[in-house]
Amino acid sequence: MAYLFLSDGTPLWYEERGAGKPLVLLQGLQFPAGHFWQKNIDALAASNRVIMVDLRGQGLSGKPNGDHSVSKNASDLAEFLEALDIHDAMLFGVAFGGIVALKFLQVQDSSRLRALGLCEMSPRVMSAPGWEHPTFGDFPEEAALNYGNGVRADRSVLDGFLFAAFAEPLDPAVMAEMKAHMYLTPTETVAAIIDDMVKPDYRDFLPQIALPTLLIYGRKNNPVMPGAVGQWMADRIPNAELVELHGGGHSVFWEDPAPFNAALNAFAAKV
Repeated sequence: MAYLFLSDGTPLWYEERGAGKPLVLLQGLQFPAGHFWQKNIDALAASNRVIMVDLRGQGLSGKPNGDHSVSKNASDLAEFLEALDIHDAMLFGVAFGGIVALKFLQVQDSSRLRALGLCEMSPRVMSAPGWEHPTFGDFPEEAALNYGNGVRADRSVLDGFLFAAFAEPLDPAVMAEMKAHMYLTPTETVAAIIDDMVKPDYRDFLPQIALPTLLIYGRKNNPVMPGAVGQWMADRIPNAELVELHGGGHSVFWEDPAPFNAALNAFAAKV
């Protein structure tokens, strides 16, 4: 466990485990990395140099006021990779982490990467005419753009999302522990992140992705990503491999960890 201080003074928490080619993990919104990846880290570190990081404002990293946009997080990631002199890395992002990964690929220097991984994310969160795969299957623009304000008014609105993230109900004690970890990220930070993360539209960018790309989606009782968005993306990313797992939903990394870990390890080993 260590901290990297960004150029603006914000400390980013990170932890490295294992040896081999770098595998940089970006988790979903609010969760600290150590909690999020607890069912994956040992298996992944057996054959990779795994680098977990909490992005600004989240988990155990610094909690500055100001910019929490997707672009700012992508800029932080570029600074992080350069500071640690990471090369030949696979970048793997789940949900919000995947949104940041795509923004990084779109606007930052990707020469330090050898591969990309995306899990349980949509290239466009909001609904749009003719778009079949928004989050929740239907996320009207007005609702999406005001979701952050709803969180500001009452953070418990996120409880419904947490329940929907699992195909089967969790033990209440486990759910309570998760919520406690989520509150390490301040409410205003969560809301500010949501304000911006609902806006990007990467659909036209996907065919420009030159890196080998792994896509992992959970297909069991998944109201967050109910449609075949993984297949839609695989059809448009030139060198993509889709893995659909049926033992978990939106939190497939947690609910179905063995095949999830095996798929990620196998892909990382061959690229």
